[in-house]
Amino acid sequence: KRFIRLLGSCCYLGYIKKYPGTFGSLPGIVFFLMTRDYNIWLQGIILAVFLVFAIIVSQAMEDLDETKDPVEIVIDETAGMWIALFGLWDANLTMIISAFLLFRVLDVLKPFPIPIFQTFKGGKGIVADDVAVGMITNLIIRLLLLKGVF
Repeated sequence: KRFIRLLGSCCYLGYIKKYPGTFGSLPGIVFFLMTRDYNIWLQGIILAVFLVFAIIVSQAMEDLDETKDPVEIVIDETAGMWIALFGLWDANLTMIISAFLLFRVLDVLKPFPIPIFQTFKGGKGIVADDVAVGMITNLIIRLLLLKGVF
């Protein structure tokens, strides 16, 4: 049980009383930085394996707590933030901070179509909305790159 909580809360970041999702997003930046020099296929495989892992751990932690999407589960924020930066090899500090802030704002506001993903059951639902937020963030960052903002 402790090991599941350790994993699902990203080394207990999810148990920080204020802004656990914000703290839980930070390891996603670390994972991105660790893998950004890999080719896109290897990055994608590692990320896909992590997503499956996050779904399994989220489901297990939800089952332990017997509540729907407990706030202590932040491995989904980690996955979403990693997706927000996926494939941005030349990401500088400004781009990373911008993606982080945009990801957090979208994760809190949950604009359409993100609420649809929250209707999924169990671990899939816990992770799916953050995957959607990460994908939208990644798209916006890429559009800003095309416009020469970064």
